[in-house]
Amino acid sequence: MKAFAVLDSGYINQAVVSLSSFFRYNRIKLVIYAENNTDLSRLMAILPNNLAEIRLVDFPQHELFATVGGNRLMVHRSAVPAIAQRIRALEEVSAETDCVLNFDLDTLFLGSLVPLLEEITAEHETGIFGVNERENRNKWMKGMHLTEVVNTPLYFNTGLMCYKADCTGLYDSFIRTLEQHGPFMYCPEQDFINLHFKKKYPLANEFNAMWFNPGYREMAPLMVHYLSLEKPWNRFISLDYRAYAWWRKYLSACERVAGYLDRDFIGRVRSNVSRVK
Repeated sequence: MKAFAVLDSGYINQAVVSLSSFFRYNRIKLVIYAENNTDLSRLMAILPNNLAEIRLVDFPQHELFATVGGNRLMVHRSAVPAIAQRIRALEEVSAETDCVLNFDLDTLFLGSLVPLLEEITAEHETGIFGVNERENRNKWMKGMHLTEVVNTPLYFNTGLMCYKADCTGLYDSFIRTLEQHGPFMYCPEQDFINLHFKKKYPLANEFNAMWFNPGYREMAPLMVHYLSLEKPWNRFISLDYRAYAWWRKYLSACERVAGYLDRDFIGRVRSNVSRVK
């Protein structure tokens, strides 16, 4: 198994927190695809030399990136090239290993997940593995009156995914899918992954615990995913009190690596955590 993550130049602080927590519990080779001309000095200071590899790349560009998702795109449009790079990276890393782990960098690892992942994936010769969020997907698609093109029983959140699949020509297939369904791909990479791969096997929520999951009290999460616009470092309007414990965990992680984060970032996290109380 080999892991990869994609990093753009504006996500250094988040990468420091996520990757320092990842390597605190997991010993696995990680490839980081970083945008060319990105200052990686703070990140390099927390990475183990024997486990982390940096690959500097130019993120893909395509005219379709300007229109994908229409006016309901669920990520900032400037992030679409980085999202496309995840597809390109998955194709590349899949040619180097039999099993690929990929995760977002708005995450915090709280335990070792590789041994259990290896045990689960060993049961299947091919397939993709992730946490199902079909119920959440259905709710917000219906609530926002959006057209659903990913009509699959399982819909995986790609905040953490494991792949044992043939990824040859994956990026070209991604572009063809944008040509066909682009206006209705509100989460372009995630929608494509769920459309493209047919063999899907669900993982327990602990592998990708979304902070607003109502079952958080019964969970011992291996990874917390701070998805949505309401993240520890962003200003938010209202949050359920249940988020407080996970917001505190993120603040604690920031304090462990405070020397490698800028002060403004830590200040925003502290301020937001205090507002959740």
